[in-house]
Amino acid sequence: MVESVHFLAFGPHPDDAEIGTGAFLLKMKNQGYRTGMVTLTTGDMGNGLPEVRREETRRAARDLKLDVLEILDLGDTRLEDSHANRVAVASLVRKYRPEIVMAPYYGLEPGRGRGHADHIICGHVVTHGVNFAHLEKYPAEGPPHAVKKILYYFLPPFMRPTFIVPVDEEFPLAIQALANHSSQFDRRDRPKFFPTRLEAMASYLGAQIGAKYGQAFYVQDVLKVEDPLALFP
Repeated sequence: MVESVHFLAFGPHPDDAEIGTGAFLLKMKNQGYRTGMVTLTTGDMGNGLPEVRREETRRAARDLKLDVLEILDLGDTRLEDSHANRVAVASLVRKYRPEIVMAPYYGLEPGRGRGHADHIICGHVVTHGVNFAHLEKYPAEGPPHAVKKILYYFLPPFMRPTFIVPVDEEFPLAIQALANHSSQFDRRDRPKFFPTRLEAMASYLGAQIGAKYGQAFYVQDVLKVEDPLALFP
């Protein structure tokens, strides 16, 4: 039987989950949790060959100390919230039995960047696949499994996150891991994107919680808190 993970991040393309959750996953790994990542497409419509992007993703995963990495081929620019893709997600949820799943935030206007169609669809198909994974009769592989929570990343600018995680020590290491994606970041058409824009966003989020760097997440549900004072150290 495959060993379960505590945190499993889904991304639409190679480098997406690393950008949105990499520092957080590294922090969780350093705290003793098992972590994993699933990329739904090979990024075959972007810069770089699919086999190159696969190898870049594997190197980044090693730098992030991930216990699990899956690279699927559900179609860059062709990702659909279909029954088949929901079954694929549910099967991976049942295989790795995560307590927490992470996916891109889905409530965005379409366009480039966060609004890429695959980002929005990834949020939808992962949400549905996770929700259906616990149903005994759902035709996914493996025994049913219920995830505790889905955390959404890639939030639109100025959206208030449910929480921000300080990643002062982990963010620079996550940037080093992302540098493995040289087919995406060593490009003349966007020389200022990496790492400048990522550092600016992480600094903006960190400033909201008194940290140098932060990664933000949104949760659909109201959170149950037994001791409010524990939230304000």
